[in-house]
Amino acid sequence: MNIFTIKTQSVLKLVGFIFAALYGVFVIYSLQRLYLLGSGDINAYVDFFDNIDIYTTFNEYSIRGDGVFRLTVVFLSDFFNLEILTVLSALAFIMSTTIFSIYLNKIKSGKYLVYILPVFILVFLTPMVANLFASGIRSGIAFTILTIAILHSRGIVRISLFVLSGLIHLSMLPIIAMFFLFYSLQKIRIRSPFIIPLFILSSFTLLIALGSYLFGFNVTKVSSSAFFNTVIFCLALLLIFTNKKSIRNIFGFLSIGLILIYLFGLLIDLSFIRYVGNAIIFYLLFLIERGGKETIQVFTFGYIPFFFLTSLYALSNTL
Repeated sequence: MNIFTIKTQSVLKLVGFIFAALYGVFVIYSLQRLYLLGSGDINAYVDFFDNIDIYTTFNEYSIRGDGVFRLTVVFLSDFFNLEILTVLSALAFIMSTTIFSIYLNKIKSGKYLVYILPVFILVFLTPMVANLFASGIRSGIAFTILTIAILHSRGIVRISLFVLSGLIHLSMLPIIAMFFLFYSLQKIRIRSPFIIPLFILSSFTLLIALGSYLFGFNVTKVSSSAFFNTVIFCLALLLIFTNKKSIRNIFGFLSIGLILIYLFGLLIDLSFIRYVGNAIIFYLLFLIERGGKETIQVFTFGYIPFFFLTSLYALSNTL
């Protein structure tokens, strides 16, 4: 390896770091904007911590769910003597730059950089993806840990990170369940590599949606318009049919599963809107790892109108 190669790699790392930091700043701006507009979950977080003494008078923290997250935020706020909004902004910055850097390193080492870069940028600027870090901070932390577990760990370390992500936010449990379902199906000889796995995944996600309804798990009523749901339905078709081989890749499998949970939720008047951003970002990993040039081009062509429609929808809801 000559000096020129070393310098080139150093420059690329610096450029990657700068772009990751810029994306983190963009997420902080989004967070602050949502807070000022009174939109998203960020206001609920700040209101809770502003009234924490009142809350803890009647409730006890637990190790599951929001207990881990809330205790961590309180500790960081007290330890560094920072306002709660500043702590939440710092967490959003760390999450977003971490995920952005992981994906950026993936596309640098993968094929078709010229083709994947435009959709890479569109995906990370999509409101539902940015809000994973800017609004749903607790689920964003859990998702970041889960992504690291899938990509960069094995064995007991992976299982431990799965457990941690589930403790931080229970919405990660369906993703973890689908992860194990995928590898269970991989051990079975299936004659139809698309129809049968899709049917099994559809049945599994329907059970998840029904289970959420019956047991009150992560339940939120549908509040989005028919137009918005139609746009998400079109996205689902794009994820499922752009490349039928996607269901044979772990990230494609998870992406399709999450978007199916959202669709089945609509049938029983439950909103799983948080999973749409997760589905999009998982599918991007499929494109990076297994998507050929034609697949990337088809998906990009279909994703551009989705990006602009959802961006305009998000903008209209905050004006």
